This record gives sequence, structure tokens and C-alpha cells, in this order.
Amino acid sequence: MNPKYGSLIPTSRLLDGKPRTILFDSTKCIGCRQCVHACKDWHDHRRTSIYELSGTNWITMEPPVLEGLSSLWARNSCMHCEFPMCAAVCPVEAITKYQEGPVGINQETCIGCEYCIYACPWGVITMSDVTHKAAKCTMCSDRVSGDKSPFCVQACPVGALEFGLEEAISAKASKCAQENGGYLYGDKEAGGTQLLYVLKEKKENYGVCPVGLERYPRHKIPLGLMLKDLFTLRYGFTGKIRALYLAIIHPQRLIYRYWPWRSVA
Repeated sequence: MNPKYGSLIPTSRLLDGKPRTILFDSTKCIGCRQCVHACKDWHDHRRTSIYELSGTNWITMEPPVLEGLSSLWARNSCMHCEFPMCAAVCPVEAITKYQEGPVGINQETCIGCEYCIYACPWGVITMSDVTHKAAKCTMCSDRVSGDKSPFCVQACPVGALEFGLEEAISAKASKCAQENGGYLYGDKEAGGTQLLYVLKEKKENYGVCPVGLERYPRHKIPLGLMLKDLFTLRYGFTGKIRALYLAIIHPQRLIYRYWPWRSVA
């Protein structure tokens, strides 16, 4: 059990346990969307729309206009929260916060209950049309485990994306935001994230989500959906048994799911 999260968030390690962070510098971004295409290439995703998030498109660039017609660009993808709400509400522990930074969804364990989709304050988790399971950016955890940077970072032609140890990237991001008289998005939102945006203007101009600073904010899972899952086998007998077992051994997670207004942190 990780003392930082108690029994609320499942954790694991990919490499050396040192947290890492992605830095997106909007002052350098030209909106070319090479990062979007690189993500598709690395994960062998179909060439579906690049203008909206889906099970095969994990990054979008905002505002979603034609290339060359905007002077402001912001990335829209999983923020890899320091305190991931999606992991806190998952009834089967399919979502893990890795010590190196990524928040990953185990596709074999996921039961497609959609709780994480409703809980994510960023609205970046989608349902795969193929597997009918939750899907999102993985921060290329397979590459991070080999001490490599995410593929989107490697593909950026202008250096608008950087990746490194959390302390160094956070310091660089803070300095860059101060020098540009802008705002550092993701530094404190939802308790902090492993993806930082350097914005040169107020965040409202970039189309980013207005997420508060509170850790584990109140989720938006429909009560009717949770009640249905209590009394039916919507996600199968095996999933039901696993969810029941985990609810018994981790009651803190159960409290957050059904009484989200109560403090769990």
C-alpha cells in the first residue's frame, strides 16, 4: 500500500520509481499535429478523425481548427493526474497509477462499466468501439518502462514537447511560464498532474477544461448506473465477484464512489 494514496489508488512501478512529466510549451507549438499522428502510429490505431478524442485517437489539439488558422494551441489528452479519480472509482482495479507518472488502463481487467469516463474531470477517457472498454493516452508506458520518452514527444518537430524527471521539468515549466507572463496549467489542477502546459495567455483562450484545484473532486457517475450495477450483472459474473471482493477489502474506494461529497484524501 502506498501511503500517499492509502487504499484508494492502485499503484505499481515500471522502471526506477522516479516520477516523470511531459511539458507542453504552447509558446512553441505550431499546431502541426505531428504528435497526434505519432500517437496513432505507435499504437497502431486506425486513421480516424484527429479532431475529437476516441478509442483510436488519444490526443487532440485545441482549438480544433484547420492548420495555420490559430495562433493559440493547447493539447487535449490524459493529464496523468497525481491523484487519478478514474482509478479511485474503478470497481475492478483496472486503472493503475505508476510511480514513474503514467496512469494506465489494463485492458484485460477493464469491464467497460464507464465509471472512469464519468469521473474524469478532463473528459479525456473514451469507450473503444472495438473492445467496448475504456481507452486513453498511456503516456507510452511501454516506452517509459524502457527509459524512453513518449512517442509524441519524440515526434514534435519544434521542441514544444519535452519529457523528463518531474523535478527538472516542473522547474523549467515554472520558469518558462513566468518569463512569458503566462499560466502553468496542470501544476495544481486536481491536485497536480504529470502533464504541464505553459500557456502564454489566460487559460480560457486555449479551450482547456476549467478544472479546480481540489484532489479527488466529486465525480459525475449517474446514481442510476451505480444502482443498476449493484443489483444486476451488467458487467458479467466475474466482474461482479471481483468488484464485490475489492469493495470489501478497500472500503475507502467504495465510500468515494457512492458518497463522493465526503472527504477521502
